[in-house]
Amino acid sequence: MKADFLSVGLDLREVADSGRGCRRMMHLVYELDRLGTDCTFELCSERTPPIDRHVWSDRCRVVHPRYRLRLMHRPILGHLRTAIWGPAQVMHFLTADCWYAPTSRTAVTLHDLAPLQFPEFFFGNQEMENRYIGHLQRIFEIAECVITVSECSKQRILEAFPQSEPKLRIVYPGVSPEFFPEVWGVNDRRWFREKIGVPEGYLLYCGGIDGCKNLQFLLESFKIFRDRTGSPRRLVIVGDVGTPRRGMVPLPVTVHKLGLEDFVTFTGRISDEFLRRHYCSASLFVFPSKIEGFGYAPLEAMACGCPVLCSNAPALPETVGEAAHLLPPDDPEAWAEAMDRLLDDIELRRSLVRKGRERADRFKWSETAEGVLRVYREVAGCKSTQGGAS
Repeated sequence: MKADFLSVGLDLREVADSGRGCRRMMHLVYELDRLGTDCTFELCSERTPPIDRHVWSDRCRVVHPRYRLRLMHRPILGHLRTAIWGPAQVMHFLTADCWYAPTSRTAVTLHDLAPLQFPEFFFGNQEMENRYIGHLQRIFEIAECVITVSECSKQRILEAFPQSEPKLRIVYPGVSPEFFPEVWGVNDRRWFREKIGVPEGYLLYCGGIDGCKNLQFLLESFKIFRDRTGSPRRLVIVGDVGTPRRGMVPLPVTVHKLGLEDFVTFTGRISDEFLRRHYCSASLFVFPSKIEGFGYAPLEAMACGCPVLCSNAPALPETVGEAAHLLPPDDPEAWAEAMDRLLDDIELRRSLVRKGRERADRFKWSETAEGVLRVYREVAGCKSTQGGAS
């Protein structure tokens, strides 16, 4: 066997067609395929557009995983496991939902520990929380390596699971290539705003719709901003607000309570192409999250040339640097004042746009793929599995 040959399995079931930010991890898979190494990849996924529409090289083979996952841990299989699971030397679970392959070494990507820091938004009772903690403990016991996406996330993991330090590696994600400034004139932007029903301009939020994202707070801050300024600008929220979320009042209910029905637009889920146009025509991107492992959305907004008002909660300052206006996620008066200032101060907006583009350019999925490939080789035994973050 050639020294650099490596067979890797990638579990994409919770990534390929996800409505969450982890769907961005598909760009890691695309870049791994483009690297042109002697590695081969088995892509375990159901049939979804990101899998079926992409043209894969002959190094990649798509495998539908149901029968494998159903049989993976049955003790009676013995040596048949290898035939069932395939030849992968390393199995990489891109989320922590499934994390152990008995016939290969295991790597797991863990973005954050939000469920432990805000259990009220994730667990219905203590038993559910204990099961989650036990699941994480088993990951750190069995997996050869756990990849996380920021120094902040690494430190949070170490606080909760200090025994995990030898297995932790940091590999930063990238900004997806779908996000770039539209070549628009003033009339083009005006036309798009009229098309989506916000001709006077708008503030934009995009991301998860759950308690950690702090959207009740955002609506309260926007209410203060509107009462103070009388601005005709609307707030546009991208995401699925129709599904009930634990520990969170439905957003349409809050909008009605605050009397904002004529000033808040819910788009539901939209395509990345349509999202890019939202970023490019927004007056300001607002992101008040209480916690992030990385923070894809603020960087996407920056890549599209939109100024960003962002929470200073972990790990967002590490991600956005000085390219966003940062505020604590618990002071609605300060957020309302910042909205007013950032919408009024043209020079400040231009500075944030310039810094934002430069910041977003630092995060490339090609570099993420190279870092992850180094982890695969380490896990496979090409290097010691002990050590610090990469």
